[in-house]
Amino acid sequence: MKRFWGLTAIISIVFLLAGCGGKDGFSIFIIDNQGNPSVISEQLQANLQQKLGEEPKVEVITSAMYDVQKIMVEYAAGGHDIFILPESDMKQYGSNGSNVPLDDTFDPKKFERGVFEGGVLVEKGEGDGGSDLKQESHLYGIPLEDMKMFKDVEYAASNLFATIPVSSSNVEESKKVLKALTE
Repeated sequence: MKRFWGLTAIISIVFLLAGCGGKDGFSIFIIDNQGNPSVISEQLQANLQQKLGEEPKVEVITSAMYDVQKIMVEYAAGGHDIFILPESDMKQYGSNGSNVPLDDTFDPKKFERGVFEGGVLVEKGEGDGGSDLKQESHLYGIPLEDMKMFKDVEYAASNLFATIPVSSSNVEESKKVLKALTE
């Protein structure tokens, strides 16, 4: 009987480790409080994949209905590399430190509507442990109306912004994909 439980434990660990390889591909989540983004998801995904090449494998996930709780769940789950959501939601999550500053990749003067005061994690001094949330003004979001790829699929809604969550699996790759959507 001990041998059975030992073997079961080993098999379980193997399956667990096999599932820990991280997610494959790149995920963009879109939710809109004034329209249905699912009508453009396939075309946007195809256009973006063509522009990026084979890697990363891009998946565009949309929500046909706007729901504040859905946004909260998607942020909490941490499974998406770029969020496209209404301005008020982007600013709300940004004020809590949930979005990555984009000043190093994009010109804040060009995308002034995406500049606002938001939370940035600042490491505490040695011995203090952890980090603090400090409010700083940065470019946190790119308006869809300024993004070429959304203009191409005729969904450059003025109320939507693209932002990178701090939970993105690869922030630099997210910036690269956001740049591809913009140019």
